[in-house]
Amino acid sequence: MKITFLGTAAADQIPSPYCDCPRCEFARKHRGRDMRKRCCYLINDDLLVDIGPDLLVACSLHDVHLLNVKHTLVTHSHRDHFDIANLVVRKQGFQSRSDIPQMNFVAPPSVMTLLNTSGVKDSAMGIQRVPILPYDEVDLSPYQVKALKATHYPTVGDAVNFIIDDGQSTVLIASDTAVYKDEVWAHLENVTLDQLIIECTVGTNTSFKAGQERHLSIDGVQYMIEKMREMNVVTDETQLCATHFTHQHCPSHEELSQVLSKLGVECAYDGFILTV
Repeated sequence: MKITFLGTAAADQIPSPYCDCPRCEFARKHRGRDMRKRCCYLINDDLLVDIGPDLLVACSLHDVHLLNVKHTLVTHSHRDHFDIANLVVRKQGFQSRSDIPQMNFVAPPSVMTLLNTSGVKDSAMGIQRVPILPYDEVDLSPYQVKALKATHYPTVGDAVNFIIDDGQSTVLIASDTAVYKDEVWAHLENVTLDQLIIECTVGTNTSFKAGQERHLSIDGVQYMIEKMREMNVVTDETQLCATHFTHQHCPSHEELSQVLSKLGVECAYDGFILTV
């Protein structure tokens, strides 16, 4: 399984255009891996996870096209994870080819409700809706996908994370979420991950307890990994990678890499490619 990180930031990207904090000023000066777009993942070349407002420019910057995408998974309805424009531009007339494959659009009900506001028919966008709720499973051959209940804003009650199995490798994308509630762990009991991609939005600010009710700090990342090790969900063979960073709580890429490396976790950056 090949996973391309098309973005690794939280909702306000890095640097934020409305911020002159030291973190944002550092990113403007040093650029490179400190410049982060909103989170999005391309698996192989046919499955997208989250399609926020930076998807199109990310494809241009990282030499990626979406002509082969057959499946899109969306975790929740926040705009940094779902921008309707990414589906509307699939509409015939925006591109020269008419053989772009039909796409399964897998998302919880809150996302489907937002999609209804596009004013464009699903057939025109070339999508087939596949509604999903926490703990549902869906066959997207060759992928088997299971949704887990995310611990995120209560007002987004159907926010999910995804376990994705392509028959050779199994990955869990654990973002956006705080530490999982007790009910979730039972759904991981018989899972062994080859790759864990876990958010670290609150970064090194372990004193920001309110933020950790809907996201993870480095402490939360450590707890989640240790819990998964106890359950053999994470083993010595599991690759670990963190993403979804905010300028408000995360240091530079180099500094954060050093912090995460102590947990055996790699720090993702825009354009980063994982081979699982």
